[in-house]
Amino acid sequence: MLKCSWCMKKFKSGKPIYGQNVKFVEGKKITNSSGRIVHIHLESRNTSVPMLVPGKDSEADKQGIDGIFPICSEKCGEKMRNALSKEISTIQAVNNTIQL
Repeated sequence: MLKCSWCMKKFKSGKPIYGQNVKFVEGKKITNSSGRIVHIHLESRNTSVPMLVPGKDSEADKQGIDGIFPICSEKCGEKMRNALSKEISTIQAVNNTIQL
């Protein structure tokens, strides 16, 4: 079951899901898990969190998005964006939280 990447709560059916899109630094792109959920270790939080890897040739892939962190609310999205901005060795760019 998919969980929020910030608070780790399970998503409830019928509730909105938000996404935090990221672009990795050069050479860090995850290619062997296209279209899957992986867990990424975040040094700033000292934990692993779920991330969706866009499928090859998907709209997200065509837009240069390397990963989407599922988020349950805009509040969790803001906290996640702040944490991701500290991951400078891995994350090159963090976009605004969007509703999926």
